[in-house]
Amino acid sequence: QAYIIYGLDASGSMKGKKIEACKKAGIALAYRAISEKDKVGLIVFGSEIKEVVEPTSDFTMLIKEITRIRASKETDIVATIRKAIELFPGEDITKHFILITDAMPTKGDEPEKSTLEEVSAARSMGITISLIGINLDEQGKKLAEKIVEIGEGRLYVVKNLENVDQIVLEDYYNVG
Repeated sequence: QAYIIYGLDASGSMKGKKIEACKKAGIALAYRAISEKDKVGLIVFGSEIKEVVEPTSDFTMLIKEITRIRASKETDIVATIRKAIELFPGEDITKHFILITDAMPTKGDEPEKSTLEEVSAARSMGITISLIGINLDEQGKKLAEKIVEIGEGRLYVVKNLENVDQIVLEDYYNVG
């Protein structure tokens, strides 16, 4: 059994088509993972954490939470990773965090350094981290590469929103 947490950036830059495509991908992930007897959690973040669902096999509840998501303000990736660490159980099972964002972390004094420290903390607790970056700039791509290197996950750089759900599922299938 695997526990998957879907961390969805709902900052202002994600408004419109981006957030809609990512919500659809979250629903596809929940459906597939739950049908495979895995548990799925959700963290929705912007300048702070807006919504948290502990890993569950309750598909209906996850759908309700995902459909309520709205975009707003800046990006706090550190708090999101910290929350993911809390949500995963301590036992020795597969723990995978899928972070989907279009931006660099903007919260805090040294957001990039803090983000990498938090990724390292997650990895030391047996959590792998993949990142799906939507239209990342050069600086964003460099940080994303470091995140997945430390998190021992995969990086997907997305230009076309049409296939975000397929990418999320591809990452899920590669877990474990």
